[in-house]
Amino acid sequence: MHPGTHTFAETLRHPGSPPPPPRLGLWASFLGPFALEALRGTGLDWLGLDLQHGALEPADVPGLLRVADACALPVLVRLPSHDAALLARVLDAGPAGVIVPAVESAEQAAALVRAARIPPHGRRSTGLTRAALTRGERTPPEPLLLPMVETADGLRNADAIAATTGIDGLFVGPYDLALSLGSTAADAPEVVTAVREALTAAHRNGRAGGLFAGSTALTRQLPPVALLAADTDAAALRTGVHRTLDAFRAPAGPD
Repeated sequence: MHPGTHTFAETLRHPGSPPPPPRLGLWASFLGPFALEALRGTGLDWLGLDLQHGALEPADVPGLLRVADACALPVLVRLPSHDAALLARVLDAGPAGVIVPAVESAEQAAALVRAARIPPHGRRSTGLTRAALTRGERTPPEPLLLPMVETADGLRNADAIAATTGIDGLFVGPYDLALSLGSTAADAPEVVTAVREALTAAHRNGRAGGLFAGSTALTRQLPPVALLAADTDAAALRTGVHRTLDAFRAPAGPD
């Protein structure tokens, strides 16, 4: 784990008082090394690599982490499933932590802890990992473990999930949560209430709260969170191209 990444993880676990402002991240589903380098100096606090939706594969993670290390940019990897072997392989590459989709019970959360933590707190093995080779980390630091609350069952059990020893926070997926609750809008009143309930469960148990936002329509209705995925690589690219084209197509003003 890069020193800056270690600090990022520890400040999420121990935010102090008052807590710092939300750490703003970009959610990436196709971004490559060159594009990642271009993000240097933008002010991003973290990068999310999405292995569940999009074009990224587990084999892409080590190379992207090398670039992120050079940019001093902490990385969280969203896994495609609860698969323990894949979770361990991703952690061997040395990200700041993992975000795990659709965690719906304390039992599932405890199984993830066993897969992510080394003995005596879990069953994850150590070996000649990328982190060991490039950073001298024979014993891996404790990565962040962030279950996603994005279903009605997950919301119902949010307190029990957050209370699970070894969990560092709850990361809320409002769009899937909306669908699970029978809505299509992440900023619908009933969805906002549900998201607030999940974040409150995290805070009540001394855990960090995280949110995939994509816009301010939802976040303006919620209390501050520790982690905020503010945009996606695809949306940021599309927005930037639109803005540039609109500027060139606008009628010229008077000289």
